[in-house]
Amino acid sequence: MKKTLKIAGITLGVILLLLLILPFAFQGKLAKLVKEEGNKMLNAQFDFRTLNISLLRNFPSASVSLEDFWLKGTGPFENDTLIQAGELTAAVNLFSLFGDGGYDISRIIVKDTRVHAIVLEDGRPNWDVMKPSPDAETPEDETAQETFRIKLQKLSVDNLSVVYDDRQGGVFADLSRLEADCSGDFGSDRTVVDLKMETPSLTCRTGGIPLLNKVSLEADMDVDADLAGGKFTLRENMLRLNAIQLNLDGWLAQTKQGMDMDLRLNTNEVGFKELLSLIPAIYAKDFQDLKTDGKVTLNAFARGSMEGNTKVPQFEVNLDVKDAMFRYPSLPAGVEKINISALVRNAGGPLDATEISVAPFDFVLAGNPFSLNATVKTPVSDPDFHLTARGKLDLGKVKEVYPLDDMQLNGLVQADLELGGRLSMVEKEQFEQMQAKGSLRLNQMKLVLKDMPPVDIQQSVFTFSPRYLQLSETTVNIGKNDLTLDSRFENYLGYALKGSTLKGTLNVSSNHLNLNDFMSADTTAAVAEVPADTAAMGVIRVPENIDFQMQAAFRELLFDKMTLTDGKGTLLVRNGTVDMRNLSFNTMGGSVTMNGAYAAPQNKQPELNAAFNMRNISFAQAYQDLGLVQQLAPIFAGLKGNFSGNLQIDTPLDATMSPVMSAVQGKGALSTKDLSLSGVKFIDQVADIVKKPSLKEIKVKDLNIDFEIKDGRVTTKPFDLKLGDYNMNLSGSTGLDQTIDYTGKITMPADGIASKLGTVDMTIGGTFTFPKVGIDMASLARNAAEQALKGLGEKLGNDSKGSEKKKSVINKALDLFKKKK
Repeated sequence: MKKTLKIAGITLGVILLLLLILPFAFQGKLAKLVKEEGNKMLNAQFDFRTLNISLLRNFPSASVSLEDFWLKGTGPFENDTLIQAGELTAAVNLFSLFGDGGYDISRIIVKDTRVHAIVLEDGRPNWDVMKPSPDAETPEDETAQETFRIKLQKLSVDNLSVVYDDRQGGVFADLSRLEADCSGDFGSDRTVVDLKMETPSLTCRTGGIPLLNKVSLEADMDVDADLAGGKFTLRENMLRLNAIQLNLDGWLAQTKQGMDMDLRLNTNEVGFKELLSLIPAIYAKDFQDLKTDGKVTLNAFARGSMEGNTKVPQFEVNLDVKDAMFRYPSLPAGVEKINISALVRNAGGPLDATEISVAPFDFVLAGNPFSLNATVKTPVSDPDFHLTARGKLDLGKVKEVYPLDDMQLNGLVQADLELGGRLSMVEKEQFEQMQAKGSLRLNQMKLVLKDMPPVDIQQSVFTFSPRYLQLSETTVNIGKNDLTLDSRFENYLGYALKGSTLKGTLNVSSNHLNLNDFMSADTTAAVAEVPADTAAMGVIRVPENIDFQMQAAFRELLFDKMTLTDGKGTLLVRNGTVDMRNLSFNTMGGSVTMNGAYAAPQNKQPELNAAFNMRNISFAQAYQDLGLVQQLAPIFAGLKGNFSGNLQIDTPLDATMSPVMSAVQGKGALSTKDLSLSGVKFIDQVADIVKKPSLKEIKVKDLNIDFEIKDGRVTTKPFDLKLGDYNMNLSGSTGLDQTIDYTGKITMPADGIASKLGTVDMTIGGTFTFPKVGIDMASLARNAAEQALKGLGEKLGNDSKGSEKKKSVINKALDLFKKKK
């Protein structure tokens, strides 16, 4: 007996040891295999940090986990991460691997995961990453299908965030920090699915209209799932949107064309307070203390078939609010006489048959009545709309009905306008058939927010007509910045309804404008050298659907380290590009005239292609203000004087609106009449070599340089640099790495001992910090020997013996210099 127990114990120990060791023995090879096979199957980039196998974690199931997994697309999606997961784990029943009843996956765990799903304007989704199988159409026999059937029992989700961005359909959804558990026997023909889920933030928009904004969602649902027939019937269930609790009755069924459904929303316990919870600002601020009154009715149903984007079921959402009010007990006033009748419906068929009506939306805020009515028909093909807004809002009284905390708000908004017609009337310029009249007035408006500069608008009037939207002369003060605007916009209705191009003229002037106050990090910009999260500034984007002609004038404008004064010019804004024409300003001690284009459409790296004409610009100031100069021409830092010239530049810009130095292309020329080279290190070295200390303090006159910028280097054509009686002719290049690669000649003075040395070859290498000047000693010796023997030649004559003696003397002189080296 003892022997038997001993053998059993040893056997069990060996088995446990194998269970611990075997995963480590094979997981390295398995990880490599998964990556190789995955890349064969996917039109995408994917990788993971580790693959772990455990035979004990979920025994008798084997656990397979991928940690730090990510999946990226290719082509237009190469910069978009579809999935990034901290952990993906599947628990597989070991015994199911040896049978033919399907893989029994008892559980799938998804942790710390982000999903970003995108549909482009042309309909291409970023999740279509599987390569087509060459035998995809080959039918499989039932045995093969049964072998690969997966029998999932539970799905657990911990901290999942999903963004769905359908740019073709105009639908956007953002779900954050989802916690969910879904259980059922998904390998059977029929099961009851138990779903529990909760997220603190759900946002949904369609056509730019917010349906839900950062709403807390909780769901507890039992679903009778006929997996074989593709029908799902809702049993006991509960949904909660912020404070609104409701449930759904009905069913959904898959069809070959799409989906059939019969769903109804039950909202028996919804009151006006619960409805207000959908407004984030109210739900987040002392919601429990809010006092409300009024009658609310909310009904919704969907019945019929959905077939892609071509057919929707009959549906209706009806909200009715009568004589409602809300008030915070700690404040002196409230919002009263709230009456809302909102209806969204479709009789079933094309989405374009949807009708939207909000008539009325009335309320009285601290004694000021306001009324809004709006209807929209045929929203897809040709929006048929009618809008009226009338009333007065005293913004200074908002603090009497809502706790503003650190915000100060004042001003008067008066609205009296009516808009109506079809979008096609705007597009065909049938303005006589449109209704557009009235105005929107702002008076004495002031907004003060914590950690933000105050905004002050003394007076502004928007005047509406079928053809134009006119903005009267308006001065906006933002902190110490001021902007004075007046404009007239065309196609403003098409822009508002369908995002078509807004055209117009705009006059902008300012006494003081600091652009650095309005720049922030752009995380969607593709940058080449500077990460967006380290950028102190950000990209200024140019909308692609505006077409403006702007006349700009400013007394003082600050941008990065630069100060521009007395600026004026014409700006044409079109197709995501700002075309600058004769934009002139004073800066860096001189003046600049600029012509060129700044292109910064959405989701693309900004570019600058411009020509600059410069007059009397300070070398030192240019070095201080311009990063381009600091990296490509650091010698400017020690130069004393001014220059004039021209520069043509073509470069992408990074997240700080600075040139991407390695990609800058350009050419130009500069000239200076009076330049001090005091302190320039390579000039000091030349002075030491020729034993002329006075050259270190000399000034240069009439210097002209032509240059080219390419592949991170500035290359100059040959130019003359006259240092007193010495003349240098130089050419070469300097680089982003601060290296110098110049060659040239130095011509000695015409009189004195050095005059006999003539012209000598020279090089300038090293870096700007540690330059190395080299003189060709061999040519220097040759010139010295030839000058010394010139007179000797006259004495020796020109016979062959005399020539041989001259050559002998020159060679000995050269040997002497070689020995000294």
